[in-house]
Amino acid sequence: MKTDKNKTENPDETKISAGQTFEGPQFVTDDLDNSDGQEDIEYMNSEEDIEFLDDFDPPKHRTFLKKSNLHINMHILLVTVILLIAVISVYRLNKWNKGTSLDDDTTDVDPSQFDVETLDMLIPMDASLLEGREDDGVTTILCLGNNPFTDDREDTGLASQIAAKTNATVYDCAFPDSSAACKYPVYNPEYTRDHFNLYYVVECFRNNEFTAISSIANDDPDPRYADTVEVMKTVDMDKVDVIVIMYDSTDYNNGTVTDNPDNPYDVTAYTGGLRTTIDNIKNTWPYIRVLVMSHTYAQYMDDNGNLYNGTLKDIGNGTLHHYLLMEANAAMDCGVSFIDNYFGTINEDNCEEYMSNYMHYNNAGREKLAERVADVINNHMGIVSSSTGK
Repeated sequence: MKTDKNKTENPDETKISAGQTFEGPQFVTDDLDNSDGQEDIEYMNSEEDIEFLDDFDPPKHRTFLKKSNLHINMHILLVTVILLIAVISVYRLNKWNKGTSLDDDTTDVDPSQFDVETLDMLIPMDASLLEGREDDGVTTILCLGNNPFTDDREDTGLASQIAAKTNATVYDCAFPDSSAACKYPVYNPEYTRDHFNLYYVVECFRNNEFTAISSIANDDPDPRYADTVEVMKTVDMDKVDVIVIMYDSTDYNNGTVTDNPDNPYDVTAYTGGLRTTIDNIKNTWPYIRVLVMSHTYAQYMDDNGNLYNGTLKDIGNGTLHHYLLMEANAAMDCGVSFIDNYFGTINEDNCEEYMSNYMHYNNAGREKLAERVADVINNHMGIVSSSTGK
């Protein structure tokens, strides 16, 4: 029997026939029964294997990489969100700055829907001030002021239209280009035109003396001054029921100070001239109602003829709106009625319709002013009793 020399017999090797198992530690046949499987499970749960697994420390670099990637991703997400917010903010700010175009078609807009709150203040007459005064049945109105009355003294003039709308007797005693404030605190013979300003006009009535103002008016080339003095001489103050005071934006345009904090009755200040004169009227003729009509919207013209919006232009003593507020305060201090023409009659929106230039009125403007004061005289001339408060 021949032997293969190249083959080395392994004494540990055991031939396996079909259906047999190899009892070594590595292999089992495919057709293991349940009992054999149970033995393997018991083997895996042995204490020796558990101790081996407890001592085994698997590498942690994979977990570290996952946490590191998550940390980086959170930073990227946060930066992305910040950039997105910044882009949206820039876009919205740019859009807001541009605004939106307004529709020029206003044919369907009803302006009556947009109410403006005026500074009107209507003070009823105290019945005690009328005691002993006989009512002659005729409403008599004395108008004091400047150009709103003097620019037109015909039927289309302000005084004439007030008379027509109230059925009253109206005396127009206004002087052109005069003002509510005086130029000097005491009369200066070198500046005789102070006689035409509010304080001195009322002093003429109080003293019933018209010699000086008549002489000064006759020397003026403008005949309206002399004409006004002649009307003044015909007024019976005992029959006057209402005094209407209206000055346009002259005090503002002249740069008159609105108020003197140290002396609220300084006649060289806008409100000082009003306070002093109104108090003199009330003390001399307590039965006369006083209606202060404010100036309307107007523009300021500088020495070069340039025009500026009076609502915005401050030439040293406040805007025209500031003069309005100070005038309203003065009327309130004196306890007399105040009619706000600045917001309630001719304003920045309708001035082109009612004004002939930057500060004077046309016929339609004077009619609108007359309608305002006539409404007060016809419908709001209330009387209250100081004892009952009614």
